[in-house]
Amino acid sequence: MHSLYDLLLTQHGRQLVPVRCAYSTVGQLHRYFEEVVLENNLSALVIESLPLSSKRSAREKARIRELARGNRRAFFFAHQADALTDLASSLGSTGPIILPQSVEAHVNEHFIVIADARFSALLATVRGRADARVGADEVIWTFEPDIVYSALEYLMARVGAEHPYQASMFGSAVRSSMPKATSLQLTISVTTKVAHLLQEQAGREIAVNRIATAIRESLELGVILQKTVDEVGVALNVANCALRVEGSSSEQALTYFYFDDQAEKITGQLSQDLDRYCLRLGERCDVIVQEGEDAVESQTEQLPFAVVPLVFHERLMGALQVTAADRARVWHENEILLLRTVANQVAVAVNHAALFAQIQQQALTDSLTGCYNRRSFEMQLDKDIQMAKRLNQPLSLIMLDLDRFKHLNDTAGHDAGDEALRLLANCFRQELRAVDSAARFGGDEFALILPQAYADGAMIVAERLRERIEKINVPGFGNITSSIGIATFPFHANSRAELFRAADDALYAAKRAGRNRVVLSANPTAEPTPITLSADDTHTPDVSGEHVM
Repeated sequence: MHSLYDLLLTQHGRQLVPVRCAYSTVGQLHRYFEEVVLENNLSALVIESLPLSSKRSAREKARIRELARGNRRAFFFAHQADALTDLASSLGSTGPIILPQSVEAHVNEHFIVIADARFSALLATVRGRADARVGADEVIWTFEPDIVYSALEYLMARVGAEHPYQASMFGSAVRSSMPKATSLQLTISVTTKVAHLLQEQAGREIAVNRIATAIRESLELGVILQKTVDEVGVALNVANCALRVEGSSSEQALTYFYFDDQAEKITGQLSQDLDRYCLRLGERCDVIVQEGEDAVESQTEQLPFAVVPLVFHERLMGALQVTAADRARVWHENEILLLRTVANQVAVAVNHAALFAQIQQQALTDSLTGCYNRRSFEMQLDKDIQMAKRLNQPLSLIMLDLDRFKHLNDTAGHDAGDEALRLLANCFRQELRAVDSAARFGGDEFALILPQAYADGAMIVAERLRERIEKINVPGFGNITSSIGIATFPFHANSRAELFRAADDALYAAKRAGRNRVVLSANPTAEPTPITLSADDTHTPDVSGEHVM
């Protein structure tokens, strides 16, 4: 047997125009039709068919029971695996009549037919059709009594064929509720809600598009995340919106907020809430929702909220939370869908940002030690020299080379050599300041930039590094040593090339002098740039600072 949707388009094709809507929008339209009956207490016949669902919410079940109260008669077509079958057994003869689906073709039907002396209405679609656009259905609706009458005739024939024991009762309900005329007032109430829904839907689609545009046009993750909370907060008309993106540690987590004009800006409380929700999502990665009625039942004063996880390839990356100011707020399916859509977009953007940062890091650093590579070092040295000139400050360059590194590789193997280089890089991280830079030139040769450091200060740092390196024990080989050369701008050179050459010459002087020592360049420039600084401005390493690689 054909679906109600197909039958009506065949019989009334000139009067019915299918409109393409998202699944969530169809569900909301369905509820608007129900609200006409409930809000106006109509003694109507209500016939519905809902797509198969193994789980029905308590609110949904309560609404179905409400539709069968008073003088109304309510019939629901439901698949045997649908949760509505449990509702039928619990209500007995006092609730709606549940008619089990016996034809698989009808499992994904979605329709509602309302027949009353003052009001008639119909909405129908078939979910998941092969010719439907992904994520959307074509839906028809009408308030014309003659089209509703055609639907009732079809449904009587269908019940007679599939449910002969209920055919008499169903036919009696239809005959006592034949549509005669449609109240203009009731029709306008529905169409007004539909217009408002479509307007909201358009606004939300615009918000999603703006977020997508921000993701495409910006590589700054902070810009994308702030745009996200701003757009979601306005689109859903909530008091606040918060977005958490987890990092490798709690200090690296990113959190962004939106507050409407009336909301109190309580970032601390929202951050604590997100901490709690992220822990909960780590145990069960699903949407967390609290509505107005939930707060009443649990006797809490917490405002209605919804939390959606950010997930990429089954990995939890954070959470998106919205909180409503209205204590009676109910989160509709299309609102949760919007949050899910945005969360998915943000998860992809966060992953892409991480990949981009990783690629940038790989392009600038040495993969073995994590230090700058030669190209990025030269760029950094140029930048630091320009800053030193502008601020009229010194800058020292240290060139460092491990002693007899080839012997280490030949004796203990290249794995031991690699370990020695990694241990050396760890020394740099622990001994240098955050403003200092370390680079690997290749092999066992390294260069260190010390901004605002005079030669005396650089000598202190270099000697401390030499002593620390002397204590490094390489497994399978033993202790290692290093030779170090130092040159200071502008006293030993006025350009990057000259400074590098002066420090390199000092390094080879240390090698020739017997290795495991520090040598300061002996070639001052002919006309050094005058610099006047106090003694407090000499280099004093901050070993607690994190080294920037």
